[in-house]
Amino acid sequence: MWAAYPDASVELITIADTGRGLVASQWVLRGTTPTGRTVTLPGASFTQVEGDKIRSEQTYFDRQNLLEQLGLKVRATSNSQ
Repeated sequence: MWAAYPDASVELITIADTGRGLVASQWVLRGTTPTGRTVTLPGASFTQVEGDKIRSEQTYFDRQNLLEQLGLKVRATSNSQ
């Protein structure tokens, strides 16, 4: 993902230690694609820390919002038949 946005920057909005080594953070990634489109992508991460090491991390962001900012059309999918 970083290669797609060579000028990417991440602004940390909030960070909180929720206990038992779980850290929650809210952030905004901003960058410009090689085609010149600017992207603003808010997201959240949940990081499990053990001692001074990261054990795991789960990151969430709105993929449809990102695709729309890139000018891509998103088709709705249906599981019904």
